[in-house]
Amino acid sequence: MRAMRVARRLAAAVPFVFAFLSMPSGVAMAMPGEIASIDPPVPHPAEQPCEVELLHNRSWPQIRVSAPNDPTVSYTPPTACPPPWSKVILKVDIQANRRSVVDTLGMDLNNVRLFHGAVPRYDGTTNWHVERDLTDYSKLFIQPQSGLIWSAQDGEADDEIDSYAFTGNATLLFYPATATYPVPRVPDVVIGVNQSSPTFLPTNIERAYLDVQPDYQNSYQSTSNDGYDWFTCYGNDPISGAIGNAVASTNGIGGLPWATIFPPIQGCSEGSFLEVKVSVDGTPAGIAPAFPYVVADLNWLLPNSANKPITTPEMLNFKPFRVDLTPFAGVLSTPGTHNVTADDNLGNGGATLLLYLDPGAIGVTGAVTLNTLATQSGAPIITNTLQQNGGAITGDIVTNQQRNFEIRGFVITSEGRIDTVVHQTSQFSNTQAFDLNSNPLVYNTSSNELYDQNIWLTSTVQQTSIRKLGNYVLSWDRTRVRYPLHLTYHTFAQIIDYGDSEGDVPFCDKVAVTQQEVVDGDHYLPSLGHYMTHMQSAFSSLRTGGQNTSNPVWESTTSRDYKDNLGSCYRAGMASSQGSITALSKGQGCPGNQNQVAWYAHPDGAPGSSWWP
Repeated sequence: MRAMRVARRLAAAVPFVFAFLSMPSGVAMAMPGEIASIDPPVPHPAEQPCEVELLHNRSWPQIRVSAPNDPTVSYTPPTACPPPWSKVILKVDIQANRRSVVDTLGMDLNNVRLFHGAVPRYDGTTNWHVERDLTDYSKLFIQPQSGLIWSAQDGEADDEIDSYAFTGNATLLFYPATATYPVPRVPDVVIGVNQSSPTFLPTNIERAYLDVQPDYQNSYQSTSNDGYDWFTCYGNDPISGAIGNAVASTNGIGGLPWATIFPPIQGCSEGSFLEVKVSVDGTPAGIAPAFPYVVADLNWLLPNSANKPITTPEMLNFKPFRVDLTPFAGVLSTPGTHNVTADDNLGNGGATLLLYLDPGAIGVTGAVTLNTLATQSGAPIITNTLQQNGGAITGDIVTNQQRNFEIRGFVITSEGRIDTVVHQTSQFSNTQAFDLNSNPLVYNTSSNELYDQNIWLTSTVQQTSIRKLGNYVLSWDRTRVRYPLHLTYHTFAQIIDYGDSEGDVPFCDKVAVTQQEVVDGDHYLPSLGHYMTHMQSAFSSLRTGGQNTSNPVWESTTSRDYKDNLGSCYRAGMASSQGSITALSKGQGCPGNQNQVAWYAHPDGAPGSSWWP
């Protein structure tokens, strides 16, 4: 069968990936309880920063997003380091004291999302560290602000789960500007977008951008496409609807070791495609891709399926995609309220509006002259070859989508008419091969069930923006992101009759993941030329186990690679076996085998406008 052939093909490829990414040993390993990470720290100037503490040993609640009793965060600007700053960095340290029901954690300030990351879900006490470059959000920190820390979870806490399973510390670092470390050109206005509330905006907007990301929450106990495991979902036709069961590659069974007399609905049925649709006053204005983040537990019966002790890409720190809304600058400058939305079908995904203003004008005018996105449906094409024979289901579900749109607009500024063209292309393909044999809702049986799902996903998006004052090119920017993913999920489970209920107990399982995140940038200014960057994050893991597996395997590798055309270089790699770090390497392959990254660079691939020295 095709599903079995593709499973063998991916399994054969995994050892090659491990060999290619294997790292030399003999260097310091992670401390016990510390989440292993080789993510590059945010580079910074060689100056003493002012520190503002946002959280100090604060308990992070296990409550849903926007609950009435969300703990507050207070911020006061640093008096010793007045703005403007050359760099602003957020550092977050989190300790989890036990396994919890929380999926993600986050922190907002004045409705602007400062941090959003997933919970590793490891047992015992664990610690992890996150850094984010918030220089583009500098204007948010000029005035005192208040905010919230929050969490999203897959179920309500009960007596056996701590109400506060996490303790957090968070600090903002402000680096003063000097002749060596000048102030970058940052947005003049930073606004957290509310999906339903129109906002009064300045009337002299020259450029506009929106940082967006999917919500990535509440993924485990849902039958809809509303979680970060969206790429494992399928259609809602009768055959596809029969796929979901207690050993499905998504959702699991709510943490219980067996199904109750009321078995939950498993799997998700809304299809395996997700994107974020951005609108300005109801008009389509941009598209952001969704990163196929791999969850800690692909199934509750298989905890830490693909990530312990090495985290999957973006696991601890979700990065936004920046959508260029500059063609709408004139529209957004029209007096009155405006509604900028980011619809990801998951909820409010944390959209932040960034505005550059014309310092020489109180008001500007302009219009959108071309918008081919507004006439595109964007619906993916789905090919379903699933066939059912009794309790057996085999076949593929293939989802394809392509976009190619252009948006043009102009704004009359104090310097003259500025025209902007934004052109974006995207190619998305997700092939899911199934080989299933189960009948999970029939009680009083004694049999085995097979669940085999193989996924090949490719997602590529390229956004190009050109701004001109007459025939003079003011700026030219191109960003290209690629998100390839291969995932094999294979398990046999025994259906056991407990009298008043029946449960599924896996006795042979295999989870294999190979994933990359690639971000390439090319940014041009006439006075400085081209600034080209390349970031690549790679992850591979293989886990086999179960009662009938004589040689259980639990291995993973990860690597980070960043370089730019001005001399920055960052390389790091890590390998693990049986849940322990076995090799760690940093700097190998860079000049002098040393990592060296300029203070203005973004080695994590996150968007930013402070690219320039």
